[in-house]
Amino acid sequence: MVVQEGFLMPTYASFVTDVSYALRKSWSQLERNDLTPAGWFHSLKTHGSCHWNDGFWIVLCAVTWTVLRSLITKYFFQEIIRRSRLSKKAEKGVPECLWNLTFSLMAWIPAAYLVLHKYDLFSNPVRTITDWQLHSVVNWDIYCIYMFQISHYIHCIYATLVLDEWRKDSVVMLIHHLVSIILIVNSYLFRYVHLGMLVLFLHDLNDVFLQATKLAVYYKSKGGTWATVCDVLSSVGFVLFGTSWFVFRLYWFPLKVIYVSAYVSREMYHEEIPPFYFFTNGLLLTLFILHIYWFKFILVMAYKVVTGAAKEVSDEREYQNGGNDKNVKTAVRNGLHNKTD
Repeated sequence: MVVQEGFLMPTYASFVTDVSYALRKSWSQLERNDLTPAGWFHSLKTHGSCHWNDGFWIVLCAVTWTVLRSLITKYFFQEIIRRSRLSKKAEKGVPECLWNLTFSLMAWIPAAYLVLHKYDLFSNPVRTITDWQLHSVVNWDIYCIYMFQISHYIHCIYATLVLDEWRKDSVVMLIHHLVSIILIVNSYLFRYVHLGMLVLFLHDLNDVFLQATKLAVYYKSKGGTWATVCDVLSSVGFVLFGTSWFVFRLYWFPLKVIYVSAYVSREMYHEEIPPFYFFTNGLLLTLFILHIYWFKFILVMAYKVVTGAAKEVSDEREYQNGGNDKNVKTAVRNGLHNKTD
């Protein structure tokens, strides 16, 4: 099949109408068996591709992430914190920031090379479906990134529950991690790996700006020149984070990824519905909704800074008196919203 060049992104209005049309059209073409667990299992068994080695590497890498994080935090990050002489609150948050920043850079840089250069998926996202073939062999570079990402999200579920500060959106974060794992595994099983690479590319850079901004906020607690410099850095970082969130996750993600996956794919393969079409696009739309939810926190923080309600940038997801207290975690998980002392 000839790759269509010169992809033009739709408007938001076209996105809504075209995607809705494609979903309705596809739904009307489904057979009754396609809507049953037996049909889903048959489709998975017939079209899915995986090997027990994949599961082995995922589990091994997930354990490795947890051990590696523990060792790096204990022997490297904690030494940085000791020498920095930060506040008690900063001492709790900095190791998490440093780890997340390190991972985000490790994840985004190779993904950017593959998406922007080697496979040219960003400027021409239609390639994500024109190069699609069931049961194909996944290129080693994409395979490594997939094992890297799936195992890390498994680690993130454990980290959110046990290691990280408990925040107002921690439950939503767990949902995000679970959706991400299912989406990445699904794209691997049915070889939507080029589409998956574009999704990963559009997500990890935001975390770089977020973690760098939070580090600047924490280091303001040192006072003096540090407070002045880090105040500027945190403001710049917040602007970059908010802007990149909107551009990458609320603009390019729906208009490049979801539009191609839901609408263009149906126009191109109109004779046959791709395996797990509704499942894949349902997960992508769920991620999009989560992005809108989190953008609310960004807008609230921006409003407070502009109106003077907040003197400095802070994480709106955190509880006022810290979120690492076991009583706070217990209260939130039980549906309570007041911190217990």
